[in-house]
Formats: sequence, C-alpha cells, structure tokens
Amino acid sequence: VYDLKRKQWYQRRVRVYLSSHLPIQLATDLQATKVLTLLERQVEVFVAVLVYPNIMPRNHHDLLDEEFIEFLLAAMERSEPWDPEASMPHLFLNVILALNLHYSDSENKVCAKLQSRGSATAFSENLLVAFNRGTDPAAQSYKTPVNSVKKLTRDVFLNRGAAEVFYTNDIKVLLEVLHRNAIDRDPGDQERAYYLEVLKLIVTNTDYTDHSHYKTELIDLASQVSHEDSEDAKSIAAAQALRALAGQ
Repeated sequence: VYDLKRKQWYQRRVRVYLSSHLPIQLATDLQATKVLTLLERQVEVFVAVLVYPNIMPRNHHDLLDEEFIEFLLAAMERSEPWDPEASMPHLFLNVILALNLHYSDSENKVCAKLQSRGSATAFSENLLVAFNRGTDPAAQSYKTPVNSVKKLTRDVFLNRGAAEVFYTNDIKVLLEVLHRNAIDRDPGDQERAYYLEVLKLIVTNTDYTDHSHYKTELIDLASQVSHEDSEDAKSIAAAQALRALAGQ
C-alpha cells in the first residue's frame, strides 16, 4: 500500500514538473554546465521528469527540438578535460532515451537528426551496449510501461536513414544478440515478438544482403517460430517476413 501511494504521489509530482518550465530550463543548463557532478544531477532530474508516461506539452516539443538533440549527439563525441572518465556519452544517451519516449513513428526527432547527420559513433556504440546489457538506464527507480532502450533501437531501424549510423560490425553484433534473446524466449512471449520485429527491420532497412550475417540461424529461427507460435499473429508475420528476406 505504501509503495502504491508513493508511486501515485510521484506520478502527480512528475506530471506537474513536466508541464512546467523545468524541462526547458534543465535543457538550457545541460548545454552550459562544465562541472561533471552538477551535470550528473541535472541529467538525473531531466530524465526523471520525462521518463514517466505523461504527455509532454506541445510547446516543449517545439523547444526540445532537433537543435537540442544535435547538441546531445555532438557532445557525446567530444572529450572534455572536466570529464576524465568520459561519462558524457552515457549521461546524454539517457537524455535521448527519455526524450524518445515522447516521439511517435511518424514524427521522431531523434531519427530525423540521425538521418541528417549520417554519423553518430558514440551514440550507436552506447545504445548497443545498453541493449546488450538488457537494462533500461532511463527507468531509474520505477519500471515504466515502455523500455526506452528497446523503443529507441526499434525506432532507429524503422528508419533506413537513421540506421546508417550503425557500422556493419555493430549490426552483426546486434543480430546475434537479437537472435539469442529470441531463442531464449518461450512461444507466445511478447518479448520474442519484439526481437523478431527488430530482426526483420534490420534485414529490411540496412544493407544486410552485403554480408548476410547469421543468415542460416535467422532462417532457422523464423521456421521455428512459424511452427511454435501458431497463435501469435505478430510473431508469425515477423517470422515469415524475416525468412523471406534473409533467404534472398
């Protein structure tokens, strides 16, 4: 009962903070801060306000724009004397993860910026590390309905231009991780359907046929899913598409 009341209190407070000027002020502060301990605290508060499933006001969308995302991506690539442990890439990935929870497939500012940049090495490397670990660094104290790492990974590969920021070797590693995770899930598990969908997106929206990495394993997985998940339409559709594409 105490945990439920605490969670409800947290939800109400965060909803108020999200609607206030606080996120905009924090975004401004993030761009000016050159003290690591202060930056860590600012990121923690910014992410806590954005990560909970409340709707971000429209005017915030206009102010937390592609220019702000460009700052985050560019800062992830830089080395700063006041950041000797190179903490910025991890911190700013969390900010991007939290922001991306508020973007739809048809209007995703992170993917739009990635597509226009064409390169974001620190971003892609850190996202891959977070995905491989299976954790959601943006979630902090409360489990949110949507895993921010899984959502951003799917969103990136839904957009061919955004997916180009991943190097071929990174994509090969991700294919193996997705395959392993899909194999480890039971038939009908929604996590399995997710991994199949992302596998299909990678095969569709990258230059997969240039290397056809894990081709045999992917075709075998698709066949296995088609046999085992006969009542899961989403998994079957993804498996059929994956088998057709990987088999080309």
